[in-house]
Amino acid sequence: MNNIRDLSQYKRSNEPIFWGLFGFGGMVIAFAFPALVGMMIYVGLTGDASSFQISNVLHTWWGAAAAFLIVFGTSFHCMHRIFFSLHDLKFHPGKAGKAICYGIATILSVAAACGLAMGL
Repeated sequence: MNNIRDLSQYKRSNEPIFWGLFGFGGMVIAFAFPALVGMMIYVGLTGDASSFQISNVLHTWWGAAAAFLIVFGTSFHCMHRIFFSLHDLKFHPGKAGKAICYGIATILSVAAACGLAMGL
């Protein structure tokens, strides 16, 4: 009696990739957004924008990479949440909806990468 399963019967899924991007985006939102909101509140209350010169940070490779990861992570997180919220509302968009949602996230990420690359 051989208990080895025939793995050829299983269909490969790309869901782990999308759930990984969703988790990454959630982590980015949890760590980066409170800091960004705190900086904006500080600048708004004090009017001292000179202490946070974002344009100087974005002109470095690490600042541009951080900004790209923030846009990339949050866009995939948000579009994944929208896609699965449609399922919760009993609207099943199928493969076309998946392509639209993740296509929008990809377009936002590419636009951010191009914009940041032009600024370097």
